[in-house]
Amino acid sequence: MWKNYFKIGFRNLLKNKTYTGINLLGLTVGVAASIMLFFYIQLQLNFDNFHTNGDAVYRILNTRQEGDQVFRTPSMPLALKPVLEGNFAQEMVFTNILPQNFLAKVEDGEGFNQDIMMVSPGFFEMFSFKMVQGQTPKTSENRYDIVLTESTAKKYFGDTNPVGKSLLIRPAEEFISYQVVGVMEDVPANSSLTFEILMLDDNADLLYTQEQRDHWYMAFGDAYLMVKNPTNAAGFEKSMQQYIHGLFQNREEPIDYNFALQPLADVYFSEEAGTAANMNPRILWILGGIAVLIILIACINFTTMAIGNSSSRAKEVGVRKTMGAGTDQLFGQFMAESILMTLFSLGLGLGLARVFLPTFNQLMETRMAISLSGGQVLLILVFGVLIALVAGSYPAVFLASFRPIQVLKSNLSVKFGKQGLRLSLLGFQFFISIFLITCTLIMYKQMKTIEDHELGINRTAILQINVPPPAAQGLGQLIDKGFEYGQTFKNELIKMPEVENVSVATAIFGDNTWFNAGYESPDGKEIEFKVNIVDEEFLPLFGLELIEGRNFSANIPADKSTGIIINEAMKSALGWDDVVGNSLESKRGFPENKAVGMVKDFHYESLYRKVEPGILVLHHGHIFPGVHSLWMSENMVPKIFVKIQSNDMQETVGKLRAKWQDIYGTDPFNYSFLEDNIANQYTKDQSLRALVSAAALIAVIIAGMGLFAMASLAISSRIKEIGIRKVLGATTLEISMLFNKDFLKITMIGILAALPASYYLMREWLNDFAVKTNLGLGVFLLAVGVGLVFSVLIVSSQTVKASWLNPVKNLRSE
Repeated sequence: MWKNYFKIGFRNLLKNKTYTGINLLGLTVGVAASIMLFFYIQLQLNFDNFHTNGDAVYRILNTRQEGDQVFRTPSMPLALKPVLEGNFAQEMVFTNILPQNFLAKVEDGEGFNQDIMMVSPGFFEMFSFKMVQGQTPKTSENRYDIVLTESTAKKYFGDTNPVGKSLLIRPAEEFISYQVVGVMEDVPANSSLTFEILMLDDNADLLYTQEQRDHWYMAFGDAYLMVKNPTNAAGFEKSMQQYIHGLFQNREEPIDYNFALQPLADVYFSEEAGTAANMNPRILWILGGIAVLIILIACINFTTMAIGNSSSRAKEVGVRKTMGAGTDQLFGQFMAESILMTLFSLGLGLGLARVFLPTFNQLMETRMAISLSGGQVLLILVFGVLIALVAGSYPAVFLASFRPIQVLKSNLSVKFGKQGLRLSLLGFQFFISIFLITCTLIMYKQMKTIEDHELGINRTAILQINVPPPAAQGLGQLIDKGFEYGQTFKNELIKMPEVENVSVATAIFGDNTWFNAGYESPDGKEIEFKVNIVDEEFLPLFGLELIEGRNFSANIPADKSTGIIINEAMKSALGWDDVVGNSLESKRGFPENKAVGMVKDFHYESLYRKVEPGILVLHHGHIFPGVHSLWMSENMVPKIFVKIQSNDMQETVGKLRAKWQDIYGTDPFNYSFLEDNIANQYTKDQSLRALVSAAALIAVIIAGMGLFAMASLAISSRIKEIGIRKVLGATTLEISMLFNKDFLKITMIGILAALPASYYLMREWLNDFAVKTNLGLGVFLLAVGVGLVFSVLIVSSQTVKASWLNPVKNLRSE
């Protein structure tokens, strides 16, 4: 029976080419967009789920409460490892996660900067990254053993077996020979931890002094642990807290924070990024909503087209019922056609999704693949069944319910009996379309606000160059020698006519790049602030505005040993009336320091954040000893900032590279433009805006096809009425207004309903930004105008075409 249904259904689809084409196009586009979005959401929801022991793995957070606020950060001191491994080895497995970027090469080969992660031996027991060759380092005795990913191994050793071979890596000034003991598969796309090379964290002594490794307020990376009894994770957390706090009971400075365990499954969706990738779950809700709306609007288009096309099937239903066909048989026939249409659209949509997948991956910065594994095939089949049921059920019931006597007597009023439903569905289509259009306009306006917002700095034609990591042990040496390296290059660059100015500083403009520090004032007030170590040219190069005092001067030696410059936010946090001459004071005891000036607040982080208290110094010696907490960014090596005054930027960059090679030889010349670095902070939101824009375009096209088809059917059913009105003197404009009136009512309802919905969603999205656009009437009026003009143009195009027909031909049979 069903075989016959499908045969007849296929013939009917071929016979009604226009109807089939419009429906197939709408469903195909909707399916393609929804498949990519649903697969992307599935990938995000499955982050870190491939680890066999994932349920027992936790990231350690330190938590600190100030008033009603609880601050959580994943940054951990290196001092934590010996305490936990020395006292809780029977209860857990521990690993540090210390991300680095070191130069690597084979003997006499080209050097490349590699993303290297320093880890403890417990890392390999804890996480299920698949080994394909060799083994993993087992103990600290294997400190010079490393593991490569497959692509990294291929880059250095080609197709030969790399196990047992040496790779030269430069964690400091000199290259060290490391032995490759294993190769693992490339990090999966759904891993929050990414790396190219793994080495043991015993190598941390090459970077940090013993004092820094023992310090409980200096953090250099994250820490994870795996509890051996997952059911007692809460009990272990409590024991860990009690033990560590017990260590500090007899010390002058007890630690003022607690430790908490964060399940691995929560890491990717947490606000505390740390060294792991993270995702705002709100974005997934938005993308899921977009996918549902797109496929829903395509299904509505299918339904309205089927109902609108019912007049051409009415006599068929009448004849079938007269010949004895039951309602259930007719329902099966029409459902077979819906299933066929769905299957065709699934196949075409899947092909279209594969075509646009590279573009989607580039936009979302992911490595998603449509591999049609068991889970993905099941998802597509369920998706297809839902489309067939949602889009085809009502039209099948509606068509099967025709009464044969009415339709065989040519009583076609039945085709208008459900006009209210069709118009309601059309209104809902416009609700979705205008909702997405409004969201797109607001997102565009917000991104434009971000681009145009005055940051308080000069960011034009400024190049950032990364200094090679110097040979240094400890943070202080790393900074000091990095400045020496940078100063050497600066002295050469300033001689070039293409260079206007050069500055060296530890931090760039962007999130998590300044030192995070904190101290307790003598009166017990907790002061949190950011620190950037700069030189005398930092203020003039970036155009920072001095409000009080003066800039640092190379002619005043005390500036380097005691001078500080603060921003307005820091003045407010300190409660100072006057800045110049004041000093920072803490219970721990700052060395001698003195404020020489204050700059106007400038945005040194992304516009998601408000301007926080900040301090500029020429040297760290009079700041770091006075703080009780210091959290570092991943890259603490100073950077060189070059202000270019040449019109030929590429030629100038080439000259800078040549000068670099004269000084640093084969060290990679890694540079970027400050404007690009600032723009890259908003990549995810720019991608979201692009997706919403594409969804809005798809929704408008599908809704437009539905309106076009519905207007065509309505006009064709009243073609004689149009002829009579033309004979009686009606103008084309009057006829157009007559038909537009009915459609405009329902589209206007859909449009007006979309405005508050889009306002609410966009208000929530804007809450993520410290700097946000104004949700004025202009955006909403523009969306209303777009919707109305779009509707009028489509309906008018059909009415004008019909009114131009010769009424004599239409009325000849009357």
